[in-house]
Amino acid sequence: MMRSCTLERLDCIHRLLHDLFSHYGLFVSRHPLPFLVIPVLVACLMGIGLLRLQQETDALYLFTPRNARGKSDRETVQRLFPMNDSTNFDGRRLSTYGAYLFATITSKSTDSSVMRADVLNEILRLDGLLRSIEFPMPYSQVCAMRSGQCVNDALLEMIEQDNSRYVNKQFTFPVTEDGLFIGESFGGLSFVSENHIEDALAVKIRYWLQESSVGYEWQDEAVHQLAKFRSEIILVESFTSRSLDNENSAITSAVLPLFILAIAVLIIFAVMSLLMLDWVQSKVYVGLLGIACPLLAVLASFGLLSAFGLEFNSVVGGMPFLIIGIGVDDMFIIVEAFRHTSPEDSVEKRMEKTFADAAVSITITSLTDFLGFMIGAISVFPAVFAFCIFTAVAVIFDYILQITFFAACMAYDARREDTNRHSCTMRVVLPRSLCTDKHPSYRLFCSGGVKHDGQVIEQRKERLAPQLIRKYYGPLLVRRPVKVLVIALWLFYFGISVYGCTQIEQGIELKNLARDDSEVHRYFVKESQYFSLYGPEVSFTRPSPANYWEKAVQKEVDREIADIVASRYASSPPIVTWWLNYYLNYLNATRGTTDISNATFLEILQNEFLSQDRYAQFMLDIRFSEDNSIVEATRFFVQTSHIAGATLEKDMMVEFRDIADKHGLVPYQPLFVFYDHYLAVLSNTLQNIGIALGVMLVIALLIIPHPWCAVLVVLTTVSIFVGVIGLMSFWDVDLDFITMITLIMCIGFSVDFSAHITYAFTVSRSKKRDDRSVDALYQLGYPTVQDYILGDGSELVSWICGVSCCSVCCGCPRQI
Repeated sequence: MMRSCTLERLDCIHRLLHDLFSHYGLFVSRHPLPFLVIPVLVACLMGIGLLRLQQETDALYLFTPRNARGKSDRETVQRLFPMNDSTNFDGRRLSTYGAYLFATITSKSTDSSVMRADVLNEILRLDGLLRSIEFPMPYSQVCAMRSGQCVNDALLEMIEQDNSRYVNKQFTFPVTEDGLFIGESFGGLSFVSENHIEDALAVKIRYWLQESSVGYEWQDEAVHQLAKFRSEIILVESFTSRSLDNENSAITSAVLPLFILAIAVLIIFAVMSLLMLDWVQSKVYVGLLGIACPLLAVLASFGLLSAFGLEFNSVVGGMPFLIIGIGVDDMFIIVEAFRHTSPEDSVEKRMEKTFADAAVSITITSLTDFLGFMIGAISVFPAVFAFCIFTAVAVIFDYILQITFFAACMAYDARREDTNRHSCTMRVVLPRSLCTDKHPSYRLFCSGGVKHDGQVIEQRKERLAPQLIRKYYGPLLVRRPVKVLVIALWLFYFGISVYGCTQIEQGIELKNLARDDSEVHRYFVKESQYFSLYGPEVSFTRPSPANYWEKAVQKEVDREIADIVASRYASSPPIVTWWLNYYLNYLNATRGTTDISNATFLEILQNEFLSQDRYAQFMLDIRFSEDNSIVEATRFFVQTSHIAGATLEKDMMVEFRDIADKHGLVPYQPLFVFYDHYLAVLSNTLQNIGIALGVMLVIALLIIPHPWCAVLVVLTTVSIFVGVIGLMSFWDVDLDFITMITLIMCIGFSVDFSAHITYAFTVSRSKKRDDRSVDALYQLGYPTVQDYILGDGSELVSWICGVSCCSVCCGCPRQI
């Protein structure tokens, strides 16, 4: 008859699980074959879903929030100001960056200046190489066009007009005398005066293409040609609209060899960890089959979710490593629980005891891992969502395989050990005490076990590692001075971590989305090193109809622009592109006045001003009503400057949005969609962590048979979170969606060991708290160390502090 729960010990569920798994272990020991075969068949059948595996490589989709404001603002801009890249293209008025190829050029010589004749000749040679590409079509047929002509890069257009101006630096900066904005074309600048360059260390050229299949094919061919381009004078780093997508695919391919290597290392480690000098108690094949559980779980997860249409991405490529670590941890826990049973007991009895203890422990950690990743799946980042779903499903499959397939493997191995068979050859061997007349090689490589002819004839020897923990490490750790030292060290660690949390930066550098040895990474290094003087040009849309011939409306727009350019993020002097200013100057020059009627204002604007090549670009900034009787919407542009780093990018976007909202404007820049992740990552991370901790506390209270110990598990998890985030700042690691995934992984890892140790503490039959702490370490200290080798250093803090706190804080509950 089950006892009722008490406030002190909420152990009802624990006792229920303990009894359930006790009977389950007994059943599996008697009927292992179905549990061995059926889970493998089911996992393999699910793996067939891999035939439908699809990979998502769109970096902008994967790594930006679904609900980003930039995406809704982009829709507004695209609706009001549509652009056709084959008829009326303008690179400064894009709502998305479209198809393009950018190239940064630096000098190889000791004179690092790029404002030299030999560098100019190499730039022209490079330009000629790219324009001569004929596959799949000539550049003149795939380039973005305006008025039937290819849209040239501003720097190349300036050189085309008069290349001597480049070498002699006879042009104004950042806007040339003929109105070309070249602020983003030069980098690493020094100045003679405010508007004249003395020297530059880098230049950037751009090629805008039509968004079509042939445009992208030309782009890929251009990258191929640039890879073969050789120069003794310049270095060229290129970046295209598909570079990040290609990097995602390349990273996925690069993970495969690492995955195979990881499996090999884990197999060796697992087998070596389960080897002993006693060849009967060694578990060679158990180690191999234990690795099979997480591998089958990964196969089943990928297959099942691929069959349902969930797309794979490069971030998900890290999931198998995590699942293998979790699976090996569960394997070590089960094996260690079995080794603590008596060889004198029957196989059924040993399996019954093993699963009564180990299965409850891995149930706690698997449930918290699963819920932790499911909570992570509420993330607004599609890459994080996919990672968490794939991982959560794999955790469940691994748990099922551990208590079915691996349980059957343990049952068969227990039968082997019970008949004193060698762990490799499966032949019956003699215990070491009966091998005195045998050859030394037999005693060394063949003997072992404690049974002969079904009778126990010698005592099982305690293994060295658990013996050291029981006799030396455990008693040392629970001494009062050592407890004080451990807690003092923890307080120091926690204080440093809290300070680090206050220094953490948010945001991600685009170079971190590429491999360190890739050209994309080198391109972004050059970008941040040289091209930070001028930032992106931001558009401000006035989405409502207005009478722009009225002086009051003109003054209203002037006030809006004045508020924006007063921002510290706007360039100084201000660079504003606003068609109305040009139009009013045109009216003064041609009509001698701006005081004209509505009808005349619109007639001159549509039929005369916008028809001139010099002002045709403004057609993309004005939306007329269907009857052309009013301007329904319009926009102007403000150039930013000195926007270097994620913090400034985020702050600039937030400030411009605040100003725009005050005036009813829609601020937009294609990069805003990416910058939006700066705003979402912190709130999303804190939300996930908060919910996860609450769920873990509930689970721990329900299953761990002592409420204060359950609270300690959660507090330990908080400690690890704070430590990870705090130390990130000292390692110059920013808080972004990548570290967000790491923190979600910590939800599982940080709970595992502290929950295992705490659970062992609560179920120990020792009476004193210190003895229970030593017993918990003896039971699970060695498998924890084994799995720690596969994990991260923060977990070490978890279980050391967990044991000390259990000994200090937890009362001694009644025996179960």
